[in-house]
Amino acid sequence: MHPFKKFVLSIAMIGLVAGVGACGDDDNGGTTPPPTDNPPEITMTAPSGGAAVLPGGTVTIAWTATDDNAVTGVDLSYTADGVAETAITTDAQGATFDWTTPDETLYGVIIKGVAKDASNQTAEDETTDIFAVVQFSEAGYVTGSACQDCHPAAYTAVFEQSGHPYKLNKVEGAAPTYPNGQPTLPTPAGTTWDDFSYVIGGYGWKARFIGTEEFNQGYIYTPAAGENQWNLLPEIWTDYFAGELKPYDCGQCHTTGWVDSDDGDATNNQDGLTGFFGTFEEQGISCEQCHGPGVNHVSSGAALTTDTSDEFCGSCHNRGGINADIPASGGFIRHHEQYNEYQNSAHSALIGCNDCHDPHLGTRYDNGGFIESCSTCHPSEAANNAHIPFGTGDEGCITCHMPQATKSAVAENIYVGDVQTHIFALNPAAVGKDAFFNMDGSLVATPTDGVTLDFACYQCHVDGDGVGGSNSAKTLEELSAKATGIHTAP
Repeated sequence: MHPFKKFVLSIAMIGLVAGVGACGDDDNGGTTPPPTDNPPEITMTAPSGGAAVLPGGTVTIAWTATDDNAVTGVDLSYTADGVAETAITTDAQGATFDWTTPDETLYGVIIKGVAKDASNQTAEDETTDIFAVVQFSEAGYVTGSACQDCHPAAYTAVFEQSGHPYKLNKVEGAAPTYPNGQPTLPTPAGTTWDDFSYVIGGYGWKARFIGTEEFNQGYIYTPAAGENQWNLLPEIWTDYFAGELKPYDCGQCHTTGWVDSDDGDATNNQDGLTGFFGTFEEQGISCEQCHGPGVNHVSSGAALTTDTSDEFCGSCHNRGGINADIPASGGFIRHHEQYNEYQNSAHSALIGCNDCHDPHLGTRYDNGGFIESCSTCHPSEAANNAHIPFGTGDEGCITCHMPQATKSAVAENIYVGDVQTHIFALNPAAVGKDAFFNMDGSLVATPTDGVTLDFACYQCHVDGDGVGGSNSAKTLEELSAKATGIHTAP
């Protein structure tokens, strides 16, 4: 072919091809593009977290899920404290599902939803905040057993090395049990454990008894014959309000979450007991009495607000109110008055209860409740002691400066009760306990002067009548001469 004709033909073919291409651009080639098929999307919207639900209760789980075709179902599961994922349901439809929670305690619960489509594509999301499945009361108490799940050491300390949880004890046909090897409590003469619903105390000092509704309408047992208070040291019966009608209304400082109900309606009382004037969340002083109701803490991790003030301790460790008066009776300071005494001591302006005490540990059975040494604040006095019968440690300081001038159950003699005083100071003058109390013996008259020497010194020595300890006889004048300047450096 002639070269010129060949060139023209080539141009024509190029134009034809170009024209065909241009036509295709105008009408999209006459075909439909394939449909899109993206994975679904899901957002968990409920529960929003921070709440609690009872075991076996109902939680409404909610979500929004979309897909460019259709969501075929949502698989739901949960984890508790990050432990193994557990299925709730599969192929849930709609946007909500009512979940009946397991009949067990779960903390740190997070719910996951997995949305699926027809192409087996998935998307997932989790609730943003934790919640809990736990037993709790209307007032928000979860009881110490729930606290134990996360704080076993503190729980063990309180329940095995402290008397706080044993201020009130349920009776279920047998004697309550106590830590520290305490012997089994007896019942008053002519009674059995089936006659009683609760024991007041029983740890460390003494026990009193609350009857059943059938036995005495749930009042404190106070027969005319007496012999109704059991004392642990020594193990003897004594009288407590013998022959008087005595309701139980001491729960504010004997129980956790006490609510008074002195309204004459026994149905508002604990266990329907006529003589039991209140209700409680947990017997004895447990975790939440000091730390507050725990449901928000266990469900969302919200911090507990704990009152660590001396006044809070004093709200129970007082008699007659939080004031400086120190009630007395029978030649001794009456019991549970540590705060009244403390307010009359120099310590009250310098240190607080928790500086010397671990509130989780008791002191009755040497359980480590003292956390500070006297010599930390009193190094000179500890180093300079002209009379050291117990050595230079805290034992000597406490024996003399915290004598048992207080009585809870039974006194050893007229100078030695069974509870250590928190006045601390000693009066070195040659005066006895008659000068310590007012005329009728109902109040400590001179607390800021300090405890009189007979309480401190006749623990070991004896007075002119041979009353006291087992060491030599000493007059008050001799005791005063020894005590005056006893901590002066040589």
